[in-house]
Amino acid sequence: MKNILSIILLLLLSIAGFSTKWTITNSGDTFVPSTLTIASGDSVLFTVASIHQPIEVSQSTWNADGNTQLPGGFSLPFGGGLLLPSQLATGTHYYVCSVHASMGMKGTITVQSSSGIENNQLQKNISAFPNPAHKVITITVEKGLVGSKYFVTDQAGKQVTEGNLTFSTNLVDISKLTPGIYLIQVVGQSKSSIKFIKE
Repeated sequence: MKNILSIILLLLLSIAGFSTKWTITNSGDTFVPSTLTIASGDSVLFTVASIHQPIEVSQSTWNADGNTQLPGGFSLPFGGGLLLPSQLATGTHYYVCSVHASMGMKGTITVQSSSGIENNQLQKNISAFPNPAHKVITITVEKGLVGSKYFVTDQAGKQVTEGNLTFSTNLVDISKLTPGIYLIQVVGQSKSSIKFIKE
């Protein structure tokens, strides 16, 4: 019986270990980061000033700097809150501050599928090794992404480094990063991302 409970506990811990809690804050009337790409199963914590209320809107409302809430979309209280994976379906979620939308206070959360299809496509576009890494990580990208810009963010969504992918194989110094899970986002004609672990 103890063995079965131990196996169940390990299974639950391993499943929980693959999800990430991302954090979005504000700097004045701007969400930080304003663009976030996460995996299906991740959660997002908004920790914003008490005068800001994040609500989900349609893309057309977002484009128009409007604040009409998307039916069935998320609405957090003033000051923020936690968005659970059940509130973040695969796809792009457009959100604004209900009070400051007309001033352009808005952002997006893109949730990538963990079904394997998108992940396999991402793996074709970008790879990072060794993973886990200690001092240097090698980022390889397909030919179409050479010349693109990359951003590395921590689990809180804070950008820790950036650079350009000058070649199809690029070395990135991560020796100054604290141990943890990081996300490399490549922004070119299309967006690609991959997680890695710094030991």
